[in-house]
Amino acid sequence: MAKSRFWFQAHWLIGITIGVLLALMGLTGAMMSFQDPILAALNADARTVEAKGERLTMPALYARAQTEAQRLGASVRTMTVPGASDGAVRVLFLTGPSETVRYLNPYTGDWLSGGARGEKFFEIVEEVHRGLITDRLAGEYVGRRIIDIAAILLVAMVATGLYLRWPRRTTNWRAWFVIDRKLRGRGFLYSMHAVIGTYVLPLLLLSALTGLYFAYAWYGDMLKWMAGMPPAVEEQMKGKPFVAPDVEKVWVSFEQATGSQALGDIAVRFPKKEEEPLRIQYLLADAPHATAVNTIKIDPTDSQILSHERYAEKQTGARLIASMLSIHKGGYFGLVGTIALMLSSLALPLFMVTGWMMYLDRRKVEERARKRQAATAAA
Repeated sequence: MAKSRFWFQAHWLIGITIGVLLALMGLTGAMMSFQDPILAALNADARTVEAKGERLTMPALYARAQTEAQRLGASVRTMTVPGASDGAVRVLFLTGPSETVRYLNPYTGDWLSGGARGEKFFEIVEEVHRGLITDRLAGEYVGRRIIDIAAILLVAMVATGLYLRWPRRTTNWRAWFVIDRKLRGRGFLYSMHAVIGTYVLPLLLLSALTGLYFAYAWYGDMLKWMAGMPPAVEEQMKGKPFVAPDVEKVWVSFEQATGSQALGDIAVRFPKKEEEPLRIQYLLADAPHATAVNTIKIDPTDSQILSHERYAEKQTGARLIASMLSIHKGGYFGLVGTIALMLSSLALPLFMVTGWMMYLDRRKVEERARKRQAATAAA
């Protein structure tokens, strides 16, 4: 009994202290589940072009982006060329801490108007989800550290909840998976809280454990070590200065590395500080899914290839590491996985509400019991 009460107190304490925070994380996470298709639908008119003639080469597109960056007083961070012939090129500009997204016609080199409708909204949602927006307000990582600790406590909360949930008769499946609608008050709240928790327990664990990959370097390094992945190629960039890459030579290296393969989406991430390689991620035209990404890292000082990671050659563990964000959002498992992770995220606000209702009801019952005892003692 004492052991059960200890775990109950631990579960209760975590829920009372960070319940609101976990509910906020769940709500914002659910909002981002279908971010990409929502943005694509909102900006369909500005992200599609008429496929006419030959596309401009990447060096020519980069030259157009550089001219626009000088006009904006910004720098080019990423350029994404879609595999679809009627897709516009997405260019992300950095101006200090802020970002600007523009879309470029790959056939004419003209800038398209719009295309970023709704991106600011999801940018703020992501900032709240990752760091309570303190990075934008104060330039610090206090909020991120709080979120990271909350993810660890979510794992503890799931573990204690499972312990408290364990029924006396484990073979009684109704006790696990069916809400007892005959109950009333706190009994019904507990049944709903526990049964829904049973359904989403593995999904919440998945969200928390994959989220920690982006929170702590030591955790990510541990997973990579377990997956048998070699050290990051950034170690080869030690002491290298920051230089503007020669995109002509970079693209020659990229084309030599990919040969005659039919390619899909290509995303180029340009370095913004010293010791950072230029990174090109691409999909093959026949890629099995959107996370089957191949990565080429290039030294911007001499345009030489540092590494070429092919998805098809990776072991299972390395493939999972490469798809960590997609796993975290559920997209790795297709539409069903995305919906399941979204619903599990939405369960966190429900747990907060039902948990607080049970807590307050318990307080009322205990207060009435104390009053009865006091009245009895006085009599």
